[in-house]
Amino acid sequence: MKLSKRTEYGLRAVVQLARLWPQTFVQSRDLAKQEELPNKFLESILLALRRGGFLESKVGSGGGYRLSRSPRDIRVGDIIRRLEGRLSQKESATSHDVTPGKIAVRMVNQRLTDATDDVLDHMTLEELLEHVNRAGNFQQDMYYI
Repeated sequence: MKLSKRTEYGLRAVVQLARLWPQTFVQSRDLAKQEELPNKFLESILLALRRGGFLESKVGSGGGYRLSRSPRDIRVGDIIRRLEGRLSQKESATSHDVTPGKIAVRMVNQRLTDATDDVLDHMTLEELLEHVNRAGNFQQDMYYI
């Protein structure tokens, strides 16, 4: 499974927001600059995540976006589904599945889908951030508004 740019950019943004949660609202242009993303595209992604209940926004001085709840309570699979749609198509048997090879391929695809769903549905944003921090030894960035 390969993630779309929309989903990739969304994950990159929410990881940055998770690093700062709950202290700070971050403006989309600052997120875009930090992660080297196109600001206009990122803004549409952030709006989709806000409509999905993952982010909250604040207008005006000190405004921007932040996670709506703890990274511990946000599943990576839910974020990906919000941005990507269904992760993969659940296939059912059809009258065209008449050869052993076609049946075998459908079964392998179904197992891959189930395994992907299981991994993403059991991974929280907090766990993802912990892995990122261990892998990169990152310092907490400060945003001044």
